[in-house]
Parts: sequence; C-alpha cells; structure tokens
Amino acid sequence: MSNDNPVVSNRGAALAAAMHPPLAALAGDPQRAVLPASIVAATVPIARDASLTGIARADDSVDAMSFAREAALLTPATPAQPLIEPLHSFTAYLDTHIWRPDVVGPPIRVPGALPRRVDHRAWQTDLVQSQGSRGTCWAFAGTAALEAAYARQGIRVKLSEHYLFHMSKAHENQRAGPGIHSLIGFQGSSDVVHHLKYWNLPRYENAPYIDQPALQILADSIPGTNGALKNAGAGTLEQDDWFEFDLRNIPLMARWFAQYGVADFGLLENYSLDDLKKTLAAGYDVVINVPGHVMLAYGYDDDLGVLLIKNSQSLPGFETMKYTGDPRFSLVTSQAYYIKSVKPVQTQWAAMWMGRWETDHDGWRGRLVIRRFLDVQSDKGVPPPNAPIALGTWYGFDGTVKPVVGGFVDGGRGMHCRIGDQPFELYLHSRDPYRAAGRCSWNNSWFGVVMSRGTAVGAGAVFDRSETIGLWDTEHDGWQGQMRVGVDPSYTQAADGGTRRAWIDPTPIAYEVDAHVDFLGDNRDQRFQLLHHTREDGVMSGVTSWGGRDWPVEARMSRNFYVIRSDGSLHWYRHTGRYHLAYAWDAEKLVGSGWNGFKSVIGGGDGVIYAIRPDGKLIWYYHDGRNQGSVAWNGPREVGTGWASARQVFVGDGGVVYLVQADGSLQWYRHIGRRDGTFQWQGPFKVGVGWDGFTALAAGPDGCIYGIKPDGTLLWYRHYGHDQGYPIWHGPLKVGTGWQGYQRLWVAGNGFIYARNAAGELWMWRHHGFQTGEASWTAGVKVGDGWGGAGVLDVVLT
Repeated sequence: MSNDNPVVSNRGAALAAAMHPPLAALAGDPQRAVLPASIVAATVPIARDASLTGIARADDSVDAMSFAREAALLTPATPAQPLIEPLHSFTAYLDTHIWRPDVVGPPIRVPGALPRRVDHRAWQTDLVQSQGSRGTCWAFAGTAALEAAYARQGIRVKLSEHYLFHMSKAHENQRAGPGIHSLIGFQGSSDVVHHLKYWNLPRYENAPYIDQPALQILADSIPGTNGALKNAGAGTLEQDDWFEFDLRNIPLMARWFAQYGVADFGLLENYSLDDLKKTLAAGYDVVINVPGHVMLAYGYDDDLGVLLIKNSQSLPGFETMKYTGDPRFSLVTSQAYYIKSVKPVQTQWAAMWMGRWETDHDGWRGRLVIRRFLDVQSDKGVPPPNAPIALGTWYGFDGTVKPVVGGFVDGGRGMHCRIGDQPFELYLHSRDPYRAAGRCSWNNSWFGVVMSRGTAVGAGAVFDRSETIGLWDTEHDGWQGQMRVGVDPSYTQAADGGTRRAWIDPTPIAYEVDAHVDFLGDNRDQRFQLLHHTREDGVMSGVTSWGGRDWPVEARMSRNFYVIRSDGSLHWYRHTGRYHLAYAWDAEKLVGSGWNGFKSVIGGGDGVIYAIRPDGKLIWYYHDGRNQGSVAWNGPREVGTGWASARQVFVGDGGVVYLVQADGSLQWYRHIGRRDGTFQWQGPFKVGVGWDGFTALAAGPDGCIYGIKPDGTLLWYRHYGHDQGYPIWHGPLKVGTGWQGYQRLWVAGNGFIYARNAAGELWMWRHHGFQTGEASWTAGVKVGDGWGGAGVLDVVLT
C-alpha cells in the first residue's frame, strides 16, 4: 500500500493506543480501517480496488463482529464504516429485509404445569462486546430482547446499543437538560422495552459501541465542548449537542437505517418468581431490574434453581442467577418488560431529522439542532403538527437563539414546526436525506428554505428579478436535473440527459418562479414553487407537488467557466450542453481585465472567485452578472494574507477552502465572509497528510473531493467533517483509471466532472456515484478546444 495516498489526521492515535495498542498504527490510515467483505456486502455494494482496501486483518476469514468491535475503538478519529448508504441501494436493502409473515415463531403457550427448564438461548445473539466502563446495561438488555424477538421471526441481526443509549440521552437533554449526554451512565431501567416501541434501532455496524475512555477522548477533542463534559451533569445544552451529534459518535447512516423496533410489549408489575417463569415459559424473554443493573432473562432451570440471564458486564454474557441467595443479584420485582411482537423492518423517517443542520431561510443563516422527534413518555408516537412538542433549538449566525416546536407529516418525512414564532414546512429528500428543503412563512408570504448536514451556499446580497433567469442545478427529493428559466424554459434530467417540456406561470411575486414540468406518463404537470432567496443570489428553494403531497426542491445557479488570457482579459463561458454532455456553449463574453497579475486564481462557487497575489494576499471577487455574463462585480476585497506558500489551493462548498502545504498536509479553512467578502474565517485545522501526491485536485458539493494520482488513478473522498473542519472522512475509493493525461480537474455539481488535457481539449463526464463513491460513470465526451496553451493563463469554474 502506497504511503503517499492522502490520509486523514491521526488525532485518533492516542485513542487507539489507550484502548487497544495494536490498533494504534491503524488510527492514522483510513485505508486500513475498512469493513470486511461480510459487512461491506450488506452496507456498501461498491467494487473496491484491493490496493486501496487490503489490510492484514480485513479479509474473508475475519469475524465481522470482532472487526466491528475494533472499528468502534477507531471511530472517534477514523470512522471504520461509511457514513452514508449508497442512495441507489436504499430500496434494494429494504427489499432484502422485508417482513416475512410466513415465518412462524415458537407457539405461545398458556402454561399449566410449568416445565422444569426453559431455555431461549437459540434466539440470542452473542455480545459483540461488554458494556465496559459505561452505565449502559439497560440499553444492552433492551437490544438483546429486540434481537431475540426478530430472530424468532427468522431475521437474525445485531443491533446497536450505542445508538439506543444516545437516543435516550438526546431526548432527555431536550426535556430536562442541560448536562445530560452519553458520557453519563445508567439513568435507565427495564422500561427500555417501552421506549423501543418508539425508537427504532439500526444494525450494530452502523453505530458500533464506544467505551467510556474512547468516548471521553472524543468529547475532549471537539472544540465546541470546551473540555467541559467530564462529570455527570456537566456542560451546557450546546456543549452537550456538539458531542452528542458528532458524526464520530453517531454516524448519519445509523439515523437513516434505524429500522428495527417493538410493535407491542407486556409489563409485569409487582411480580413473583412464578410470574416471571410463566412469562418465560410462554415464549418471551424478559428485561429485569436488579439493584443498580438491568439484564435479560431468557430462561430458567428449576433443578439448578437459577434464571438464565444475559449480562452485559462481561463476555460472552451468558450466565445464571440463583432464585434466592445469589451473591451478586436479586430481583427488583416492581416491574419487568417483555416484547410481544416486533415491527416490520422499515425506515423511521422522523429519526433522520435528529442532529445538527445548517439552515438558510431566504438568506438568514443558522444552525438547527433537533434533539428528539417524539416525547417517549407520552405514549403517543410521532406527533402531528396539531399536537406539537419541543424538538430542539435554532441558533442564528447573528447570535439569535429560538426554540423549535412542531410535529411531523407524511410518516416523518416532513417536519412542520415553528422556529420562534415563524412557521416552517420542511421535507427530507428521501433519496438524499443529507439535505432537506421547504418554505417558511412571514408576513403571509412564502420564502424558501434549504438545509444541509454540511454547509449553506449562495453569495451576494441584493436580489433582482432578472437574477432568476438562467440555468439552475436542481434537486427535488434527491432527483437531480437542470431547469432553464427564461425564454423557452425546459427541464433536463441529470441521470440520462432527457429533456422535458416546462412552462412558467406569471406571478406577481418578484422572487417566485412558478414552474411546471411534464415528466410524461401519468405525471404531465408537476408544479415547482421555486422561491429565490431575497438576501442572496443564486439560491432558490421551496416545494414541488406530486401524488397529492409536497416534496422538497432546491436550486443553485449552474456554474460557469472563466478563462484568463495572457493579456489579462477575463472571459465568461456558459456550457449549455452540460446535462446533455454536448459540445454546446453560449457565446463567450468579456467580463474583466487585469487578471494576469495573480499567482493563482480559484473558483469559490456561486460566482465567488479567489485570487492569490504574489505577495500572498488573498483577494475576493463576486461576479454579480454571472447568470448572463454581464460586467457586474463586487470586489476586490482583501480577505487574507500569507497564501503564497501554498502548494495547492482548492475550494469546496459553502466557503470551505483546502490548502495543501509543502509538506503534504491538508489544511481546512472556512471563509465565513464568503457571501459578502468580509474578513471572517474559521480555522485553520489540519485534516489530512500526504496530499502532495496528486497531479490535480478538485472539490465539489457536500464534501466530495476528487484527486488524480500520477499513475492515472482517480480517487474519490467525502469529507463529512467539511462544515467544521473535523477529520471525518469516507474514502479514498478508486473511481477511475487512465486519468494521467489530464492536467486540471473541475467539479460542476450534480456529478458533472470536467478535465483538460495537454492539448488544451476540455472533456467532461457524469459521475453517477458522486455522493457515494460508486464507480458508475457516463462515458466522457470532448466539449471544447483551445482551453490551454500559451494564450491561456488560467481557467476557473464558479
């Protein structure tokens, strides 16, 4: 394995050394922290190159759960499992885990004379690891009961105790915080079975268990906690949130695939030993309380006078407890719970809302934290909008703090809430739940809202109706395309380049585009309410209607090319053939002069251009006329110094700037003032090493990065920590070969990739796996000539 492949920061080395010394060498190398084939096949069906994934211990002979246990130790610094499920496999995964009513479990007996021995061990899963030094016994007991209940239905699965414990803590932090978080143990009982009727669980590999020392190291490493989370009850609400919703604690895939839950349960109150034995003899496992501990009883033996128990305090966990006089345990007979039936294996949409979002409503930006999606104590399930509960808090970037109260629609896919006094209607992209969109109401008018687990986008500050005219990259419920707004409107599908008829109704609202698309078949008129954000340029959002329901839609102005010629002139180009992969361009336009005095020029997205002067000063420009190629600019504004020494600079979404140092380290910055060119920054943070081994690098939306190696290998990464500069990565994944002939690389969004060869030819492709790293492509085509050579100083895309 080559040592010059870029890797993420090795902050996890201390963690791995503290928890499992032989793994310390793996902590700085995510290429070695990969899942074995037995898990990969169930989570990410991507063909991987052996040179990227081969590790000494991750082969088919390795026990999957043993590896998952080791992966849990690495999770705080280098997630060992992908943090996203490939979107194309979402339906396929559900199809392979459908409910099977033809699988009949053991008969439920009404006991007469109790048998002398009952043993349900056959339905139990082995513990992957003990609860360690955390007070999580009740989560282990409830999870064990749920696993056994599914096993009785023919579904063998290992579920995540870590996720269950987290859900309880986040819920209680909203209800009774601050100071309640997953670093605090216990605070639970056998009533966890009741809670599992409302909180579905994901599989273990989606959220592996992390023991207390590793979890504490993670909490201390997060800047937002300020090192305050060390004692029970410590920390502010916000400090708790930064830890609880860190993706190294609970990966997004755990929320997206929380699919296993209780349908019905039973309760024993003030019970006797005979009551417990009758319940076990009837075919149920029982979650029992003992002083200071919770366990699962899965049988009994009268000849030995013992209960058969599953105890999470040690491995393998299968032990006995005497009916009377046990030196360790005695029954607390006030209550015990058991599972009668389980739910069909299905996604819990409302759970996907939990965690931290970056929001943008009409240009007002902030951070939304959702701590719960139901009140588990109310026994009412997911609340509708007309029975709202407190869900979380919104933190405006201007310092405003507002409560979030609301409920859910359409099975949890939609969240209708009030942030402060303002109503919001928000919807997850069901094919891309990393994002959400919708609308909010103010002064009896609708305004657009976009949300991301990453960063907000858009630039500029003054809206004009003419700025809605142009080409827009769109996403509605995860379907990507391009909308042409203006004369001869149309819609082009990104997946296949098919163009659909579109029309736009007149509206008196200057910032609204009331578009309709004919998708053929039985969907001849799908309406899109696109609301241009009035406090920024290049962003529209709202809802689209289909099947009598509202769905999210968002749009960003498509990126344009700019060519700097040797005489310093700046030329604007719009590729109208992008979504058709065609050689079709609008006429070039001269939009500037004097651009030949810079060391380098970099596209910043959304019309922003950064230029580095020879003295190291970083200059910000915003092309206000980018939609039509007019000569309208904001800037120049100086936004930084000391940038001359950078080996390479490339820019991601939402103001994220990556700088490759001479030593190959990757530095992360975020230009908070990107929208208006103010001198406001976050960072730098070191997020990787070895990044000097690429001949070309480019970043796209939502943390996706592409790099060309000298041997022509094209690698893909997804930086899940790109919003805060955390070293949370997925990849590298090998997504192509034969790229050594290309000198430059650009990422346009929605999966479109451009590259220039030595002859000055411009080529483009569509990477269908741009969100997941799947090596699925539409074949490349040449779309331009003369994009290099002596007359061309630089080319940028923004």
